[in-house]
Amino acid sequence: MVETSTLGRFHHQRLDLRRWLPAFLTSHKTLFTVLWIAAFASLFLWQRNIVGGFLVFGAPPARPMPKLRPTAFNLTDFGGVGDGVTINTEAFERAVSAISKFGKKGGAQLNVPPGRWLTAPFNLTSHMTLFLAQDAVILGIDDEKYWPLMAPLPSYGYGREHPGPRYGSLIHGQNLKDVVITGHNGTINGQGQAWWQKFRQKRLNHTRGPLVQIMWSSDIVITNITLRDSPFWTLHPYDCKNITIKGVTILAPVFEAPNTDGIDPGKYLLPNTKLYFISN
Repeated sequence: MVETSTLGRFHHQRLDLRRWLPAFLTSHKTLFTVLWIAAFASLFLWQRNIVGGFLVFGAPPARPMPKLRPTAFNLTDFGGVGDGVTINTEAFERAVSAISKFGKKGGAQLNVPPGRWLTAPFNLTSHMTLFLAQDAVILGIDDEKYWPLMAPLPSYGYGREHPGPRYGSLIHGQNLKDVVITGHNGTINGQGQAWWQKFRQKRLNHTRGPLVQIMWSSDIVITNITLRDSPFWTLHPYDCKNITIKGVTILAPVFEAPNTDGIDPGKYLLPNTKLYFISN
């Protein structure tokens, strides 16, 4: 009786072991998988948080803006506020006016820090570098009453969409020399959605303006920035000489964004003009 009972218990334990062993292996396999994923994620975060050979915690520091001119200013030096609500037109105008005095000293640089810098159109000046930091966005006001009117393009002789004058560009320059627009892939955003809707509804009385337009100028470099959602043509270098465009990202919806051409170099090019489009 005793031997029979012992054999019965032993047989019962073997049956329990057969049921328990797959569950044990499955749970440990799951545990091993979780540990492997955690180790891989930790290694990824460790590598991501090493900056310049030093281990740091949290987000990496912002990339410093290089000094590309003998003198550099920040938009905040002129009262700029990057909250996406404050209108910064006067801050940009004051900055450009200050930079215009450094033409004989190698020019000056205007740094646009991270933030959303709402503005109406403003003009550039010669010997100027406009530098957009990473996460810096220049936002165009989408109300046309803030956009000045200009004469029609000479190549057309009339308004492209309406007779008479046309709206200016968000960032504009005429008869300039030595102008650079660059950055750590900061963005110039024309907020064109309101313009496109009004155009389709025939609520505009003048031809829409480009996002960036440089006219009758020379030695222009536009590189490492993003241009998006222009009201009309995106980048319009008109009758200019010696232009380099490199590493520029141009974005607009495929549909319902009429006439948002990427780069329009003007109907005519001046003699001996060199226009470079360089792709990475």
